[in-house]
Amino acid sequence: MEVAIDLYLIAAVIIVGASLAKVAEEYRLPYPIPLIIGGIILRQTIPTEGFLDIIGLDFIAQITLATVIFYAGLTMNLKELRLSIVNVALLATVGVMATSLIAGTTALLVFPTLTLAAFLIGAILSPTDPAALFSVLETGGVPVKRKLFSILEGEAVFNDATAAILVITVFEPLVVVELAQPWFVVAFQFIASMVAGFLIGLIVAYVIGKLILRTGETNISILTATTPFLAYGLGETLTVFGFHPGALAAVFAGIFLANSRRMGLRALPQQTMRSTTNRVSFGLEVIVFILLGYQVDLQFILANPNIIMLGLAIAALVIFVARPATVFLMTAHDRKMSIEERVFVSWAGVKGVASAALSAIAVSILNNAADVYGVPEYRTLGQTITSLIFVALMVSLILQGLTTPFLAETLGVTEDRDAFEELVAERDATRQALLHLVDEYTEGNIDSELYNRLKAELEEEIYTIEDELRRLVAEREARLNELRMRENLCQRKLEHYENQFEKGNLNEALYAEKKESLEEEIDELKCMRDLAEEERGGLEDISPTA
Repeated sequence: MEVAIDLYLIAAVIIVGASLAKVAEEYRLPYPIPLIIGGIILRQTIPTEGFLDIIGLDFIAQITLATVIFYAGLTMNLKELRLSIVNVALLATVGVMATSLIAGTTALLVFPTLTLAAFLIGAILSPTDPAALFSVLETGGVPVKRKLFSILEGEAVFNDATAAILVITVFEPLVVVELAQPWFVVAFQFIASMVAGFLIGLIVAYVIGKLILRTGETNISILTATTPFLAYGLGETLTVFGFHPGALAAVFAGIFLANSRRMGLRALPQQTMRSTTNRVSFGLEVIVFILLGYQVDLQFILANPNIIMLGLAIAALVIFVARPATVFLMTAHDRKMSIEERVFVSWAGVKGVASAALSAIAVSILNNAADVYGVPEYRTLGQTITSLIFVALMVSLILQGLTTPFLAETLGVTEDRDAFEELVAERDATRQALLHLVDEYTEGNIDSELYNRLKAELEEEIYTIEDELRRLVAEREARLNELRMRENLCQRKLEHYENQFEKGNLNEALYAEKKESLEEEIDELKCMRDLAEEERGGLEDISPTA
């Protein structure tokens, strides 16, 4: 009976999460927002006693963090990263520490009652989140400049791992005094964790890469899905020595697998690996955000009304003070980076699953310390931190998540990328590949079975691209028809005013005003229509039938 109830609870979380993620997609919202709200509602319908123990929030949070940053490493473009490697390195290391200290110091000055927990909260909120960031940019459909995207991507990948090490080795012992150690020991543990993370990630990636190449395509998904767990788990076995390299090991495992030739291996099947990891990562993120909302104790918040105000204030300090100060300091050396670009990078530091996972890990340590050392205040502090992080996350996801695409366009940090040209280039390249395949088959270099299979794949790919091209062409045609109709309606308005003026039903001043306004609108519509017709004319050469 208990097993059935446990499975029911887990199924409820997954089903509710998947449904809410779909709703977010439909309404073009960052998906963590409805998931967290759904978790809060779920708490009111499912008994809380023992539920988080059944699900294992701390465990889920850690494997989610490992998978998310592994996927980010797996998809990272190292060539573009080189354009901004110094900025990324500073933001992801010194920048994380700076954000933690600035946020913690300002929070402590404004709210002295937080004591040293202010620094722990600052560290939890210091990392930007790759999943949330990419979700925001994709939802807004905004093509950010490549250099800025590489900075945000690289920072989001590495600062999650850095923040995890900082939270556990540096700031948690400030709060749990029983875990405190001399500063030089903490510094050594921090540096050793970074080095160990790199080495473990390299070793795991090499072993998994070898296995993938030896066992064939049937095991690619299984081996890829287990890689972040293996890397993170091996890293965390070093916790007996005070090291916590698990998160960094997962990052580097992803980076090395994506660049297998640098390890002396053949190229690996990147598409399959990324697709597998993306699905696993998304599923785990759904669970974590649902559980984050579920963990929020509304009764505790309502009994302590200052929690909401404090959470809002901390969010404001992180978003408007700590983050901008860190970005401007860390990028001060880059003279090519404009003020607008710095402002955008500052604002695009969306918080997400990384902060949620670190919050769960930190609270788990506090709860364990409360039991081991007999200090119940640690458990109360854990509740407070959970509530504050919840408020700060919601503010970040709503405020930054919904406005980042708009701000990118306002600041002029977007790139002009023609979707038609990209699709046509991809279609033409696939056509060339198909022609080459036919030549190889004609010359007898491949057998019929392989030829038919590859031919079907390429034809399906071409069909999919051309289907998207048809959709875009239809959208442009619809836009042109709309402009024509608007221009026609304005002409009819103008004719009506002329008739009324000639009949003496309209005084000259009002007629002149209306005429001038409508003529300006007609001229603007004509200009927009001409541009749309030029675009449509260009589409004739790249349409699916071309």
